[in-house]
Amino acid sequence: MTNSSHRVRLRWFGTLGVLMLLCAYAAVPGAAQSSQSFTGDPAVGRRLFLERDCVRCHSVWGNGGTLGPDFAVVGAGRSLYQLAGVFWNHTPRMIETVRDRGVEWPTFSETELADIISYIYYVKLFDEPGDPELGERWFSDKLCDQCHSLGGSGGRLGPPLDSYAQYVAPVILAQGMWNHGPVMEAQQTSRGVALPTYQGGEIADMQAYIRQASSLQGRDVVLLQPPDPNVGSSLFRSKGCVTCHGANGRGTALGPDLRVATQRLRVSEIAGRLLNHSSRMAAAMLAGGVTFPRFQGTQMADIIAYLYYLRFYEADGDGETGQALFVEKGCVGCHPFDGLISMGPDLSASQVVLTPFGLATAMWDHAPAMYDQIQAVDADWPRFEDDEMRDLSVYLRALASRGR
Repeated sequence: MTNSSHRVRLRWFGTLGVLMLLCAYAAVPGAAQSSQSFTGDPAVGRRLFLERDCVRCHSVWGNGGTLGPDFAVVGAGRSLYQLAGVFWNHTPRMIETVRDRGVEWPTFSETELADIISYIYYVKLFDEPGDPELGERWFSDKLCDQCHSLGGSGGRLGPPLDSYAQYVAPVILAQGMWNHGPVMEAQQTSRGVALPTYQGGEIADMQAYIRQASSLQGRDVVLLQPPDPNVGSSLFRSKGCVTCHGANGRGTALGPDLRVATQRLRVSEIAGRLLNHSSRMAAAMLAGGVTFPRFQGTQMADIIAYLYYLRFYEADGDGETGQALFVEKGCVGCHPFDGLISMGPDLSASQVVLTPFGLATAMWDHAPAMYDQIQAVDADWPRFEDDEMRDLSVYLRALASRGR
């Protein structure tokens, strides 16, 4: 088998693995409910993605249509409101495409849209398989082969790595590296060897190389249980992470804001960031009398899932900025208050603006009618960038709450 065909099979298996894992996710008790409000069921979202023909125009990791963006890329690290803004900005093109093809505009209930957006966001949590050729390079450059054996060759200071070949996802490898971090650091320091650091998809590449070069015989591929951000939230507290990073990962004087540190990163990239800082974290925890945490099973994956979701449901915004945007974007032209006759409903009396998914669902379902009205008056379609949709939502929510 050529290396290129090997990579194609790995990439396909990775996508297939995600779809299998998403089906398994639906069976995880309480997977979508917690005090952190991790709502939406990605398994249901995937089904809706297929049933509502989203797959005609959009792909996931290259599997699907090409008219619209790949959802595995679009969803990476964006909050719910940022995703809503991205969809809204592309709505005119979507409406025109749907009408040109004679396809009915898909509508969603609030729950269904939560499931769809959860799916779009969740798929990026799984790593696309790495490149074994690059992995071999990193394995050598970072001197891993001086301490660890693989496929019968290499060092003997550390344990052999062949057993990791049974996993497709790189997070178990990262977990093993984390758990042995203090011992690895002591050995490397005694030998005058610099500690390795990891960037981008290097961990995923190394995992792909281990799978290729391992001498492990008769292996059955192990597909891990989908990581659960709700379990990760509990582990984040019980493992003492809150001591330095705050109750919701917002940072303290001792540790950075993890919402920023993990933004738009894949699992292996987040794992790499954690490994890069593990030495400093271990020293700080030792000085503070905190036990260095170790993980088993899918615990590291659960914590990384929690970190991955930190920004997704972030609802803090600026109501004054939202009020200014309501005027600047022309919303007030169709949605005036005080009972004035208008093209759109009075949002100060609307219930849909009270929840993030309520507002997003109303905007989506009514988008074609809004598009026609905007076209009729020759106005520009309002666009929302960065956190503008979040600020607008904060303003509308406060306005509707006062009117209740």
